Amino acid sequence: MSATNPRDEYEALAHAVDRLVRRIPWADEDTVRLMVAEEVAALANARLRTFIPAMVEARVLRRLRAPGPLLISG
Repeated sequence: MSATNPRDEYEALAHAVDRLVRRIPWADEDTVRLMVAEEVAALANARLRTFIPAMVEARVLRRLRAPGPLLISG
């Protein structure tokens, strides 16, 4: 797996999870994975998929940095 040239969206999202866990050390990996899955689901109807991993990473990072408790659906 190459972080700079992922083969597909799934690999790019796996790298995003790794970066988020390293960047926000108090967030456990399971929580980050769940948040990534929620954001991917929210963008499921997007026709242009190229930037989905970057958008998901930014949205999860924003959620992790937000004040207050982590809100996870489900």
